[in-house]
Amino acid sequence: MGVFTRAVVAACFVCALLMTYSIYRQATAVSRGAAPHRGVFAHQPPPTTTTSSDLERAEKLLAEALAWGKAMRDERDEARKQVLERRPVAVVESPGNSARLRAAPSEQQRDAGGGTPGQQTVDEQPADPALAAPPEEAPTAPVLQDTYVREDLEAEALAQSEDAQTHVETLMELAAEAARANAKERKARKNGGPPPPHGPPPSPSSSPSKKTPVSHAAAKAVTRGANLTRCYELDGISTCVSPELQFVTPTHVHLVPADSPKAGWRFQHLVRAGFDAHPAIVPVASILQAEFVLYLPVSTRNPPTARDGATPTNLVVLDEGDGAGVYAKIAEHDYLVYLKRSWVTKKDGAYTGTGKRYARNYYPLAYSVSDSYFDASKTKDGADRTLDVLCSNRPTDKQPTRARVVRWVRDFLDRDTTTTDGEATTKRTYRGIAGEINAAGRREINDAYFSAMRNAKIVVTANPSHWEGDFRFFEAVASGALVFVDEMYVPHPRPFRHGEHLVVFDNSDQAEFVRLLEYYLEHPAEARRIARNGLRHALRYHRAVSRMDYVLRSAHEVARAGATAYTHTARQIAFDVNATTQVDPVVDIARPEMRRQNLDAGLNLGRRHRVP
Repeated sequence: MGVFTRAVVAACFVCALLMTYSIYRQATAVSRGAAPHRGVFAHQPPPTTTTSSDLERAEKLLAEALAWGKAMRDERDEARKQVLERRPVAVVESPGNSARLRAAPSEQQRDAGGGTPGQQTVDEQPADPALAAPPEEAPTAPVLQDTYVREDLEAEALAQSEDAQTHVETLMELAAEAARANAKERKARKNGGPPPPHGPPPSPSSSPSKKTPVSHAAAKAVTRGANLTRCYELDGISTCVSPELQFVTPTHVHLVPADSPKAGWRFQHLVRAGFDAHPAIVPVASILQAEFVLYLPVSTRNPPTARDGATPTNLVVLDEGDGAGVYAKIAEHDYLVYLKRSWVTKKDGAYTGTGKRYARNYYPLAYSVSDSYFDASKTKDGADRTLDVLCSNRPTDKQPTRARVVRWVRDFLDRDTTTTDGEATTKRTYRGIAGEINAAGRREINDAYFSAMRNAKIVVTANPSHWEGDFRFFEAVASGALVFVDEMYVPHPRPFRHGEHLVVFDNSDQAEFVRLLEYYLEHPAEARRIARNGLRHALRYHRAVSRMDYVLRSAHEVARAGATAYTHTARQIAFDVNATTQVDPVVDIARPEMRRQNLDAGLNLGRRHRVP
């Protein structure tokens, strides 16, 4: 075929595309009750009545719209892929001795001296851009400037794709209605009767009785991710916080149904909240359609099998079970990634190692803050809180660490605080609660319990004595109080920092615990600063939707088996001591001798004193 012939064919093809696009825009504008698109074929006015030819044309329009929508999404994905492939990645060693992948400086930055001499770069496969860290998350060591693909362009592309999908489904309904009307007209003419009257097509904006049908999946795609920002005023300071979301690729995800609503209710609640809110999740009812399959062993006794469609390339295990170890019905090569809440073992609060772990893709998992925990209208300023200290842990023989901390709080509240300075005598009385607040069960968001925390200046909590991971901690940080917590050896994405977001105490050192209580009760301004920082940090990085994002990006990083732009993934933080929340003496979980099973409790690792 000659050059001229190919040029003519290409020109005809372009004209056909332009005509299809113009027809599609006019049809969607009319279906929404809006003015039609005035583009390449602006001289063609939209029809004001529906004729037989118009009805037949609608059926053809459906196929054109479907093809155009698919082409639009494919073009967006290809453009995004090309942009990301052009962005190299540099390997930088972090203080925790684990490699972090960050975007390499641009040519302009290198020309301005922003690069690092001798820096090694590697090619990066297409990946989702991570959000830049806020000012409060300043790195502890010099790192390169992050230069990610602009998030506003990514969000715009995603919105356009969702909008096109909604329009296509609306057209499908209109075309189906047109086909039914056309069939009625043909039947009437065949029987010799008058054809049914024609009129303008129904418009969603003009019909008061019936909305244009849109599928449930399309509606969810439009509303997912909406209104995730939380705004509140605390201590006279107004704040708006949006959750960190790094995973932006629309992905088909199946959440394995629970055996019953009561099975692992609280964790079910957190996972479901994150699942329903995350904007990149496209829920699917069938495992065979899913790119990721989320399975909760505590809620569903029998895991999905390969026969069901669960494979080592899509199964994500979210194990919140008490005690370190693995779920016996899941073999090491059954899953893509296994995330475990009880990542470490302890004995009466002292670190005793790892417990049983799989060697393949077995990483830590933490609870999160449900949106039900935080109520801006009920969160009190520090000056309006009438309880000095609250500790809601239940003291039992099976939980000696918690029983010990509850006793410390009770002794603090009951002690004689009379002091004499010359002839002046001062007596200070503290008000508080030590022990269970009420008999609330594990399957409810109890108003009395949360009201008590919102009325406390300091909320004290302790992790389980022999493993780790506590709902009470995340409930407490959502209350706006200053939170006291014992050391957390399980790595967290974007961990809480002592003295910045909360106060960490050694569960063997009662004297230091009392000193910290006294200090922050006597320095309310500093206590409130840390409390506000803790609340903001929790809403930014530890809401249920952000924890679901952690699950998705961690699974995607493993599935990709290559460099990504994600930060704070399960694989990155698993053995990073900087991802833990501790005070001296620090247990370095990265050291080989600390990554063993059943370490001797007599070593008293992580504590200053021995507990009798």
